[in-house]
Amino acid sequence: MNFTPVAIGESFGWLHHADGDRGVVMCASIGYEGLCAHQSWRVLADRLAAAGLPTLRFDYPGEGDSLGDPADPAIVDAWREQIRAAVRWMRAAIGVREVALVGLRLGAALAAEVGGVERLVQIAPVTKGSSYLRELKMMARVLAASGPTPEASIAAATASDDIHLEGFTITQPMAAAIKRIDLSRLEAAPAERVLVLHDPAARPAPEFLERLRSLGAHVETWELADYRALTPAPMPPPPPLADLDAVVAFASEGAGRALISQPPQGALATEHFVERGVVFGERRQLAGVLCLPRGKPKLTVLLLDTGANHHIGCGRSTVDFARALTRLGFASLRMDTLGIGDSAVVENGPRSALYDAARAEDVSAALDFLEMRGLENVTLYGVCSGAALALYAALADTRVTALALANLQVFGRVEGEDREKLLEMGFAATHTYVAKAMSAKAWARVVNGEVAFAKLLDIASALLRRKGSAFAVALAQRLGLAHGKTHEARANFARLSARGVRILMLYGDHDVGREEMNVCFGPDARFLRNLPNVAVDVLDGADHALSSALSREALLEKMSFFLLAADRDADPGRDDRRAMAGALTMATFGAFTLTTNLE
Repeated sequence: MNFTPVAIGESFGWLHHADGDRGVVMCASIGYEGLCAHQSWRVLADRLAAAGLPTLRFDYPGEGDSLGDPADPAIVDAWREQIRAAVRWMRAAIGVREVALVGLRLGAALAAEVGGVERLVQIAPVTKGSSYLRELKMMARVLAASGPTPEASIAAATASDDIHLEGFTITQPMAAAIKRIDLSRLEAAPAERVLVLHDPAARPAPEFLERLRSLGAHVETWELADYRALTPAPMPPPPPLADLDAVVAFASEGAGRALISQPPQGALATEHFVERGVVFGERRQLAGVLCLPRGKPKLTVLLLDTGANHHIGCGRSTVDFARALTRLGFASLRMDTLGIGDSAVVENGPRSALYDAARAEDVSAALDFLEMRGLENVTLYGVCSGAALALYAALADTRVTALALANLQVFGRVEGEDREKLLEMGFAATHTYVAKAMSAKAWARVVNGEVAFAKLLDIASALLRRKGSAFAVALAQRLGLAHGKTHEARANFARLSARGVRILMLYGDHDVGREEMNVCFGPDARFLRNLPNVAVDVLDGADHALSSALSREALLEKMSFFLLAADRDADPGRDDRRAMAGALTMATFGAFTLTTNLE
């Protein structure tokens, strides 16, 4: 992979190398939109660099892997200033003659406001902040109503004045700043040439295009062939290559070659930790972020991807978790497996990497990387598909001595049709969906169009498959037969327990994984609870991705005890009473509030 991790002020980024004299600064969208579009954004950066344009992807302050507090009332101004800093950095540190800004959704609006460049590409730009906020509020209601969240949690989430989207929050001060955005009132042309790519169903506001032309900009428009690929979805479709190629053609037109500087790899630091991006593996195809505490680490946690999301996690929860662990003296590596996030792109996209036992090779490569840096006492942690990968890796690599598996749905290999069904299945317990089906509020949402009737049919089909699978296992057990799924699951965990691997199983109280666990291991996971070194715990009110504030606090408390116990086992002579007290204090006080004094 031909890119380098860099730090620009408080922001983390990746510079995709090329030898052109025109650089590109990519201004992503924010929060859930940015998370879902990450794979397409990464592919676009690769294509821009392949066309000879040095290209910078970066995270805004308070977003992604960057520092900064997302609750800062001035955070939107900080995003604009970071774009300015990135443009200055491209000109001074890389040495490009020209700069093009490429923005998506809100990032396109911020790029237009900042301007000061030679070219500007706007992909589905937000032209009025007030309209954008209405879109986000509707999206939040739809996701809450159609997802696996219990009704009580939906009511709590939608009652707040903040906008909650899959763990990301648009705070009231942030919303107030976004509401003031109106590109029809631009005071200067943001660039000499502008390309606006728009949804075929929603042409750009004519007053915005007219404003650009009246300010002297040469404006071109492009109708997106696959706008759906850039919109939020639990399993994003493949990148819209034709649309991305239109961006590349416009951005690279007339660019020349130059002797371009290669910046040193940067790091972000606070009083508690130092972080840097890393690329590793036999062919350097894997990427992640290494987070080290000040002082010698006690042990290391390897944080694996959740679903198709890259290593920051839903609601940026993995970033917050990694940084909170440094207060206990623990290091971590949050990594992307092959085909996901910042690791090498594969032909079939992130979907092909999920529940693939072959990806255990990536975990082993990460263990090699950590071992070379003296970080050998490693605990694997994953949620859902990341937990399945952690299980596969522990079975394949005897260096794994501790596992923390959250909302694990499978306990052995899944292949072919079973894997496809698993990717389509919801994450809530059956009783949660049944309760929703009996709710007048749920049917009102269908009538109002907030939840598609087809979604209900999909849920019903998934529930029938669940019940059919559970019935097959129960029938085999009643007949005294060893059902394949049950036999493999019990053999896997018995093998790990006999090897001395410490295992923590964590579940949200409404998660379907609890049903699957009881199918394979008996009522209340009786088989697991009788194994040495295995603990099963339930997090009340936790969402599937463990991204809500409640889930994060409960997770940190459980993981603190588990990791400190693992640390004591590794060094029995150490007295960890002070560290344990610190863990309890941190869990009570709220460990995810971090001071970000940049060094």
